[in-house]
Amino acid sequence: MEQVMEMDAGTLRKMQMIELELLVEIDRICRKNHIKYNLCGGTLIGAVRHKGFIPWDDDVDIRMLRSEYKKFKEACKQELDDTRFFLQDFESDPKYRWGYAKLLRKDTVYIRTGQTHLGMKNGVFLDIFISDGIPNQKWMRNIHDKLCFAIRKTLWSPVGAKVVPEKKLRVWYAVLARIPRCVPVFGIKILSHLVSEKKSKYFRALTFPQKRGLKKEWFTELTDLEFEGHYFLAPADYDGWLSQEYGDYMKLPPEEKRTSHNTASYYKF
Repeated sequence: MEQVMEMDAGTLRKMQMIELELLVEIDRICRKNHIKYNLCGGTLIGAVRHKGFIPWDDDVDIRMLRSEYKKFKEACKQELDDTRFFLQDFESDPKYRWGYAKLLRKDTVYIRTGQTHLGMKNGVFLDIFISDGIPNQKWMRNIHDKLCFAIRKTLWSPVGAKVVPEKKLRVWYAVLARIPRCVPVFGIKILSHLVSEKKSKYFRALTFPQKRGLKKEWFTELTDLEFEGHYFLAPADYDGWLSQEYGDYMKLPPEEKRTSHNTASYYKF
């Protein structure tokens, strides 16, 4: 097993401020080019409950419909400050293995535990969950879910082969890891075109575990929420989104669960 570097409160706060810098850059580009994104996950909870980061949270998450991400990626060719930032996805980094995109802060190092050997670019990051329509018919959604699961596990398999405790599962992931990256990437491309964005009622990031589909209005009907002294876009019905995903999101978790969910084998800011 790889070492895990501990992070004290001061270092965590320093990383949060770098992530805030990433978010400010995305917001600047999106507002200038009329591109819709929205805060999600713990970042949205943080905005609503704390008006900033959840004190123990160590990442920033946003979502975009795929059509908006395409516009964002095109805008970044002219607008992104590439002296400080790198937009990472399947096309920009040939060794990248996740189905969502990331914005990286250059001149930083942040390597997740179990990912040292992957060889992809790394650094303090912000996750961009690119969301696609899912089938409206229940039987098709079931098939769609299984395909998404298979793609996600195949992409993650080189990590699973290193970090999963059970030996049998590590062997299974080692077998999956022999599948060329182009195969699951092609699967994502097919699924992303399977359901029309205009006709779909619900959306999800294809390779991110999602309990239920997300309403289109949560991507298109937006408001501004304060976060660390700045204002960022969020679903106007943020209560509906958060209640579906987390239940009573205003209630703090028990103290033993107030921990970050990412671990790093190495970092340098």
